[in-house]
Amino acid sequence: QVLWPECGWQPVSLTDLITGAAVKKVYRKATLCIHPDKVQQKGANLQQKYVAEKVFDLLKEAWNKLNSEELF
Repeated sequence: QVLWPECGWQPVSLTDLITGAAVKKVYRKATLCIHPDKVQQKGANLQQKYVAEKVFDLLKEAWNKLNSEELF
């Protein structure tokens, strides 16, 4: 597990990501959960801030790739 329990993220099954709308909804929820500014406001420690920043960047990269392939 990459994220810490206090961040509030719950795992999502692949069956919940079948439609484009579902993927978009989960993406937005994930980015709100681990956005570096939000994590800092919640009083995260240095390690949590680092992890949040890296995960946030990876999510953005994956989202941009998904959108560039025009799957939606």
